[in-house]
Amino acid sequence: MSATRSIIIQIVALVLVVPALAYGVVVVWSTAYPPICGDASGVVGLGLAACWLLDLPCAAMALAIGLRVRSGAARLRQLCIAIAMITLCLPIIATALFQRLHCP
Repeated sequence: MSATRSIIIQIVALVLVVPALAYGVVVVWSTAYPPICGDASGVVGLGLAACWLLDLPCAAMALAIGLRVRSGAARLRQLCIAIAMITLCLPIIATALFQRLHCP
């Protein structure tokens, strides 16, 4: 694979994973500071499920590209791996917060 093609693939992976990262941060924040019990019936849980469905595939793809594409830019490769690992952690953190802080 040529270096130019590898760089383009890495940039595409970053473009796809950054919105997933932003959504994951919003879900973690909304789970850490939930609304008053009964105000948002199921919204936090639904957002958490959507976070798993969005973050997991996008982060796995970015991680796979970061690990497999070696002929691209080394800096982009490290960035793909780092952002993918952070994005993979966000649904886990949000789930832990949801189980601890959610109203019974």
